[in-house]
Amino acid sequence: MFDQMLKMMESPQAQEMMFKMIAQQVAKVPPERKEAVSRVKVTFKKRERSLQIDIGHSDNEEVESIIKQSVTGFCEMASRIYHSMGFDVDVYE
Repeated sequence: MFDQMLKMMESPQAQEMMFKMIAQQVAKVPPERKEAVSRVKVTFKKRERSLQIDIGHSDNEEVESIIKQSVTGFCEMASRIYHSMGFDVDVYE
């Protein structure tokens, strides 16, 4: 089942649909929050068997909250995906 989900998300149409949904939500955000988000640097370091995501800090409390929630949500989702595939998963704080 997970393989099917990955294959679905590999399709350009599925990715485009997901990005459009995100863009629709972002369009509703107040301009000052968009500006605050645009000042935060996000860096992905992709290696053969690992991925590191570094997210900068924001001077906006609301954006900081969004960052913390998204990191927590992404970590939970990724760990559950690997666990559901049978991997032994550890999450470190």
